[in-house]
Amino acid sequence: MSNNYDARRQARRFALGVFIPFGAAYLISYALRTVNAAISPQLTREFGLDAAALGLLTAAYFLSFAFTQLPLGAWLDRYRPRRVESVLLLSCAVGCFVFAAANSSTGLIVGRAFIGAGVAACLMATIRTFGLWLPPERLPAMNGYMLAVGNAGAIASTAPALWLLQSVSWQQMFVGIGVVTLMLAAVLAFLVPDPPSAAQASTGPSTSGATQAGWGAVIKHPLFWAVAPITCFSNAVGLSVQGLWAGPWLVDVANMAPGQIGSYLLLISAGMLVANIAMGKVMTALIVRGFSGPWFASVCCIAALAGQLPFLFSWATSPALVMCAFGLTHVAGNLVFAALFPKFPAEVRGRLSTTLNFLMFGLGFLLQWCIGLVVNRFPTGAVGRYLPQGYETAFLIMAAIQIVIIAWTFFALNKAEPGKSNA
Repeated sequence: MSNNYDARRQARRFALGVFIPFGAAYLISYALRTVNAAISPQLTREFGLDAAALGLLTAAYFLSFAFTQLPLGAWLDRYRPRRVESVLLLSCAVGCFVFAAANSSTGLIVGRAFIGAGVAACLMATIRTFGLWLPPERLPAMNGYMLAVGNAGAIASTAPALWLLQSVSWQQMFVGIGVVTLMLAAVLAFLVPDPPSAAQASTGPSTSGATQAGWGAVIKHPLFWAVAPITCFSNAVGLSVQGLWAGPWLVDVANMAPGQIGSYLLLISAGMLVANIAMGKVMTALIVRGFSGPWFASVCCIAALAGQLPFLFSWATSPALVMCAFGLTHVAGNLVFAALFPKFPAEVRGRLSTTLNFLMFGLGFLLQWCIGLVVNRFPTGAVGRYLPQGYETAFLIMAAIQIVIIAWTFFALNKAEPGKSNA
């Protein structure tokens, strides 16, 4: 009886004191990541942006986010993750205020860069904290729940954001988000409990190539380079499309009015929310039965290529299905954290997660900007409007790259985990 009571008390303490505050911060970070897809028509009109400039502006978030990952891994392994996140959230709040006050594209870029750096720890600090509180077999499902919370933030940045913008300006909306972010930073710094000492002392299994502490334990491990390319690229495609280019595609290819796109962008985020929970549960069940987590994550990312076909072929007759298909398939890259964490010692998991994040968001920056460069070569003559051929060309290039990565994945995984594709 006492053990059951203590377990329930610990679970309640984790849910209320840890999951909710970290989840609120991650929800805001995801909303800020994707909100430009909804407000891009306003930004294009007010600041006279072309596709390339819009892509660079939105991608500035990814670039600063990616480079913040480089020191972040060591910080998370050395300091309390909640404290690291609370300090960085101050930069996010500053970025919101700068973005709201901008009167040129340069100001917008600077604001987005501050925001990207400020939310760089929101998921990684959460995953690191979960690893300290929970046993490895619970991580895939719990990570899936947290990723679903992030997708709820993405949902908030679509139709709800456009509804809110009927009453306030986008500048006022960003100021409000900045204030809430400051409050969350204080909660994480002073109110969130630290994990039990027993959990802090736990370590993961030591694997070949991952016995020494530091970055070398990550980047020299063959399993990392077998799984990282396909998962990180798949995730980057999802970031670039959900974060920006789905909105312009709906306007340019599906011929929607800017005010109509919010509900369709919501479908991407809703699909991702469902898929995050479902994939996390399925992966947990399969790992318990002896299946390989790295193989499962990689195969799901390979299947995600099918979700890009509607964009590649301009299937605009059913935009709702296009958005749903993309959302359901493009969360697979997030499975890499639960797939690789048990394979590495606990003392380098912070570096592992931030190295993966650096690759994901660095690629996200390149893809989001480069899609704009490609699309920009196919103008219609109307300001801010582009031909479907521009989007088709961009997605064809990305599909070709992914086919090469898929071939590498099968080769490298068979070498790193021979005979474990279904056991």
